[in-house]
Amino acid sequence: MTIANHFVELDSHTKSLDIISDIKFSPFNQLAVSTWDNEILLYDCKNFLEPHEPPTKDPVAIIKTDDTPLCLLYTPLNQTFAGVLDGTVRILDFENMKLGSNIASEASNDEIGGGINNICNVEPLNAIACSSFNGKLQLLDPRQVKPIQVIPSTSPRQKITAMDTSDKFITCAMNANKIEIYDFRNLHQAMETREVGLKYQVKDLKTFPNNQGFALSTIDGRVSIEYFDSSPEVQQNKRFTFKCHRHQDSFTGADLVYPVNSIAFHKTYTSTLFTAGSDGTVCLWDCDKKKRMRQYPKFLSHEGEPESVVKIGLSKGDELIAVATSDDNYMRRRRLSESESSRAPSRIYIKCIGETECMPKRAT
Repeated sequence: MTIANHFVELDSHTKSLDIISDIKFSPFNQLAVSTWDNEILLYDCKNFLEPHEPPTKDPVAIIKTDDTPLCLLYTPLNQTFAGVLDGTVRILDFENMKLGSNIASEASNDEIGGGINNICNVEPLNAIACSSFNGKLQLLDPRQVKPIQVIPSTSPRQKITAMDTSDKFITCAMNANKIEIYDFRNLHQAMETREVGLKYQVKDLKTFPNNQGFALSTIDGRVSIEYFDSSPEVQQNKRFTFKCHRHQDSFTGADLVYPVNSIAFHKTYTSTLFTAGSDGTVCLWDCDKKKRMRQYPKFLSHEGEPESVVKIGLSKGDELIAVATSDDNYMRRRRLSESESSRAPSRIYIKCIGETECMPKRAT
């Protein structure tokens, strides 16, 4: 058997893979990876699930882009879209190895503020939702290749940091500890704006597989479990926040806090949550029991230093997990005197998930 029960590093065919902006699995176990070096790499991961086939580690395609791809999306029809820093949403044309035409509204003159930083499927409407740094929310029709609706920011100071969709709602994490929830039936304004008990910036947001709520992760090593039901009973008794990706400094005894960069729910065991942090670890949590189930071995560089896990993603059938690591020390400790060559290259890892690996342990 060649099925890997451990993480296998993929080859990038790049001298030094730049910081990874996003990773996404297709419905057919292809993996797309975007980088801040204006590249999109495509891997075929089906062989990782074949017992008699060696896994394919090389990319099957590399697309060079004119601007930085910030986020990726596979639609149920297996179309691939990229949200770009210039404010466009482009389909990936793998036949001609380039990005296709823009399907979003006209890009903002402020390139960074108008950059597309989140893109999600809205399956009940056969549409795509995308957000910009400046708080603009758009609903796009990938078949007619045009925007359906554009919702401007409620305040110029409100920025969307993370977003996800459920079967009824679009949920946006804003700055200033606010969450905006939009109902698909009326996208002209937010159905609800609520404050969450988190003091620092949200890094990722994922909806529960059962669509009853969502999880938020932050830069200060916390994850919050929230529910759409706004009744006092649910809000007081079911929602909770827990600390993670924190370690005690062996020399000073101080609590070292790391950002929780990426989270993902298991779609079969719906209370099982993966978290990934800048401490170089990926953890598995049972949200019903509020306990950690597993911590995978730390991802280390060739020099033995922890590699920050910036993105994780699960395949459609939960058979595979992809992990992307990048050197994000520039956000915390890098000195201005350090050269760009001091940055460690990014890496991509794949692992097969065992049938019972994510199964919560229940009392007998």
